[in-house]
Amino acid sequence: MSDYGNRPNGAAPDPSGPGKRLERGAEPPLGPEEAKRRRERRIMIIMIVLAAVMVIAAVGMLLYNRWFKKPSLPPGPVSSGDPATSLQPGETPGPTLDIDAIQPKVGGERKSDSIYTFLVFGTDVASGLTDTMMVVTYDVANQRAAVMSLPRDTLINVRRWNKSLNAVYSSYKDPAQGVEALKSEVSELVGFTPDYYVKIDWELVGEMVEAIGGVWFDVPRDMHYDDPYQDLHIHQDKGYRKLTGDDAMQIVRFRHSNDGNAISDITRLKIQHDFLKAVLKQTLQIQNMTKITQLADLFGRRVESDLQVENILWFGSQAVFGGLGVDDVEFFTMPFYGASNDRNARYRGRVYPNQTELLKVINEKLNPFVEEVTIKQLDLIRVSADGNTLSSSTGVLADPSAGIPPVVNTPEPTAPPESEPPEPTPPAESEPLPTEPAVTDPPPASDPPPETAPPVSTDPGGGNQQGEDGAFE
Repeated sequence: MSDYGNRPNGAAPDPSGPGKRLERGAEPPLGPEEAKRRRERRIMIIMIVLAAVMVIAAVGMLLYNRWFKKPSLPPGPVSSGDPATSLQPGETPGPTLDIDAIQPKVGGERKSDSIYTFLVFGTDVASGLTDTMMVVTYDVANQRAAVMSLPRDTLINVRRWNKSLNAVYSSYKDPAQGVEALKSEVSELVGFTPDYYVKIDWELVGEMVEAIGGVWFDVPRDMHYDDPYQDLHIHQDKGYRKLTGDDAMQIVRFRHSNDGNAISDITRLKIQHDFLKAVLKQTLQIQNMTKITQLADLFGRRVESDLQVENILWFGSQAVFGGLGVDDVEFFTMPFYGASNDRNARYRGRVYPNQTELLKVINEKLNPFVEEVTIKQLDLIRVSADGNTLSSSTGVLADPSAGIPPVVNTPEPTAPPESEPPEPTPPAESEPLPTEPAVTDPPPASDPPPETAPPVSTDPGGGNQQGEDGAFE
């Protein structure tokens, strides 16, 4: 019987009542067994996915530990103490005393166990001199870094005739001894021994630029120079453009043009700083972590260090994932004074530290220890105004002759030789005798002795700092 007539106002049938039809696409209700099987299948799929994630995570951890490994901090000195305590009873500092023995470095408590320090240097291909030297402090936890370049012509307190900092490493046949000697001399300039060293083959710069797909950089000047002896050919035009690896190598090695117009070491350091900033900005991108194998190979071939490759990559990963930016890395040059440029000056063109400004930047930007660096931890050279003599903040020169003015050989005037009147020549028999003796010319006067010009005194404040006389306190 139809119930149409019983529905008010022709309403549609109740879908919940008898005779309900399935909507198109709808599935019939599951029985208890089928519903149980479906639940089990879902659980199994979830477990498989979780297992796969765990396997991937485990493999990732293994790879991470393989490629990224946090280094441990080397043990440092307990405390600096008083330099005088390093002397034996009755012993006083003298020319034969080991200067390092009376210059203990800061140590003890660190500001943080996440602060690391490094000595980074690269050698010149032809000469072997370390023309690029930097002290780096990296605070991993706070993602801050400071990089202080050391001018290659910085004078140091050594016995050998070449007293420039860049000659230390190459003075040793054994590279390991050269590294230790360079670390020691750098510690005399900053008051602490860097935790690690990193020696870079400059080919690394070019290969890294190639690995990251080039780097955009504003070349500050035209650079054109050819040296067939070194197989060095530099041809770079001024301007902003994307550089290849070969372009990068030319820029970091440029010193002077074919016309003989050279740039100063400080200008060269400024160009290197700007270029390294550009490379850093390009490198510190997450997508470059996909090139980990390639980077590991580069570091293994082009970097010599007491760090392992995985340690270096760890620092890189911390910088990338920690958010280190270019603005978080501060580049600067050691505060210094310039020695006399008098061509006759013994230490012409050399530089020496500005004590006051150097101590300030060391303690504010570089020192990883709670204890502050003072002049007691440093061995700083000062040059006289005429550029001919040296003095040390320790009061002791390793080369005592460096504190003695050079002897200027001034020719002494010589008296003219005495001239005797010539004996009269007896006349011939046929000639009459002279009534008066012959008159001879007076002897020629000797030239006056040459005058020695006084030495030209130049202002030693030719560095990048002003307002300090450079005196040791």
